[in-house]
Amino acid sequence: MLFTGTPAGHARPSGGRVSVLRRVALGFPLTWSHRRAYGLESIADPGSSPYFIEWDPGNGVYGEDWTGAPRDSSGVLLSGPERYYHAIRIAQFALHRFGVWHRSGDLEARTDVLVQAAWLRDCQQNDGIPGTYRFAFPWHKYGAGVGWTSAMAQGEAISVLLRAHGMQKGAGFDAAALRAAEPFRAGIDRGGVVWQSGEDVFFEEIANRHAPHVLNGCIYALWGIWELWKLTGKPWLGELVEQCVGTLRRWLPRFDTGWWTLYSLLRSSTRRPHVATLKYHEFHIAQMHVLFKMFDEPAFGDAALRWTAYTEMRASRRRLLGEAFGSLPERFFKLDTVAGGAAT
Repeated sequence: MLFTGTPAGHARPSGGRVSVLRRVALGFPLTWSHRRAYGLESIADPGSSPYFIEWDPGNGVYGEDWTGAPRDSSGVLLSGPERYYHAIRIAQFALHRFGVWHRSGDLEARTDVLVQAAWLRDCQQNDGIPGTYRFAFPWHKYGAGVGWTSAMAQGEAISVLLRAHGMQKGAGFDAAALRAAEPFRAGIDRGGVVWQSGEDVFFEEIANRHAPHVLNGCIYALWGIWELWKLTGKPWLGELVEQCVGTLRRWLPRFDTGWWTLYSLLRSSTRRPHVATLKYHEFHIAQMHVLFKMFDEPAFGDAALRWTAYTEMRASRRRLLGEAFGSLPERFFKLDTVAGGAAT
């Protein structure tokens, strides 16, 4: 059985001292100039143009540590000191390198895309729900044990596989993209990645019964399903897109504190909300800009402008720092984890 990550039973790698320092810097930013680039080309040309979001490949505070990162013998990205496979990081790296290749014709970047895509094609699990990526480390904060699944991993993999199919037809990337969509047919209670209650549908980045409702992860998943729908025209995909977009529109106030955004709807055992770091707040803004253009929904455009204004408000900056400082005791005693009493 294939797993994404470290060998079964191992804890998620911490990343060591550098990760600790980075978490401090993310929680207590010294500069407020960080912005997240986004592009709209793929709205008109889904699955063939550079991805909607651009990641920073570098090793700085807001980077993804891809520059100089280790690879396996095939060139697949490895993560952490333990050098493990991580489907989300592999997919994002591939999408980043696709943009490099698309804009510059860099052949090394093209190879990187196809190598990562081949891993995403070949490392799907097909026992149970076909096309699933499973993680071989637990994520204790969200109560996720070994083997957890992610709508974000599935959606981003779809976006990679569609682009790889356009680059190299006949290699099975298109079939793999369709398989990667299969977990969206099932609710989290049946091993899928979709949370549903009444008319509300949310794609869960951590797809377990605790359903933390992570905003950025849901949107990345949505984009993959949207691209596949646009290219295949399958009605069930279109229905899923419509349901998720409607939920996001209705739920925007839940993620808006009036001065900043929430990363997820998980609250600590003392009911402290899960406030986004500056990095993820900027991701949220960029995602709202894309959603506005993608669906012509004014609520998304309004949110992008409102959330941008928050970053310019000194009161919001002070409160964010206060929230980060105030959460330290809860994080130390793990009161912000499911095991410590956190709940959605």
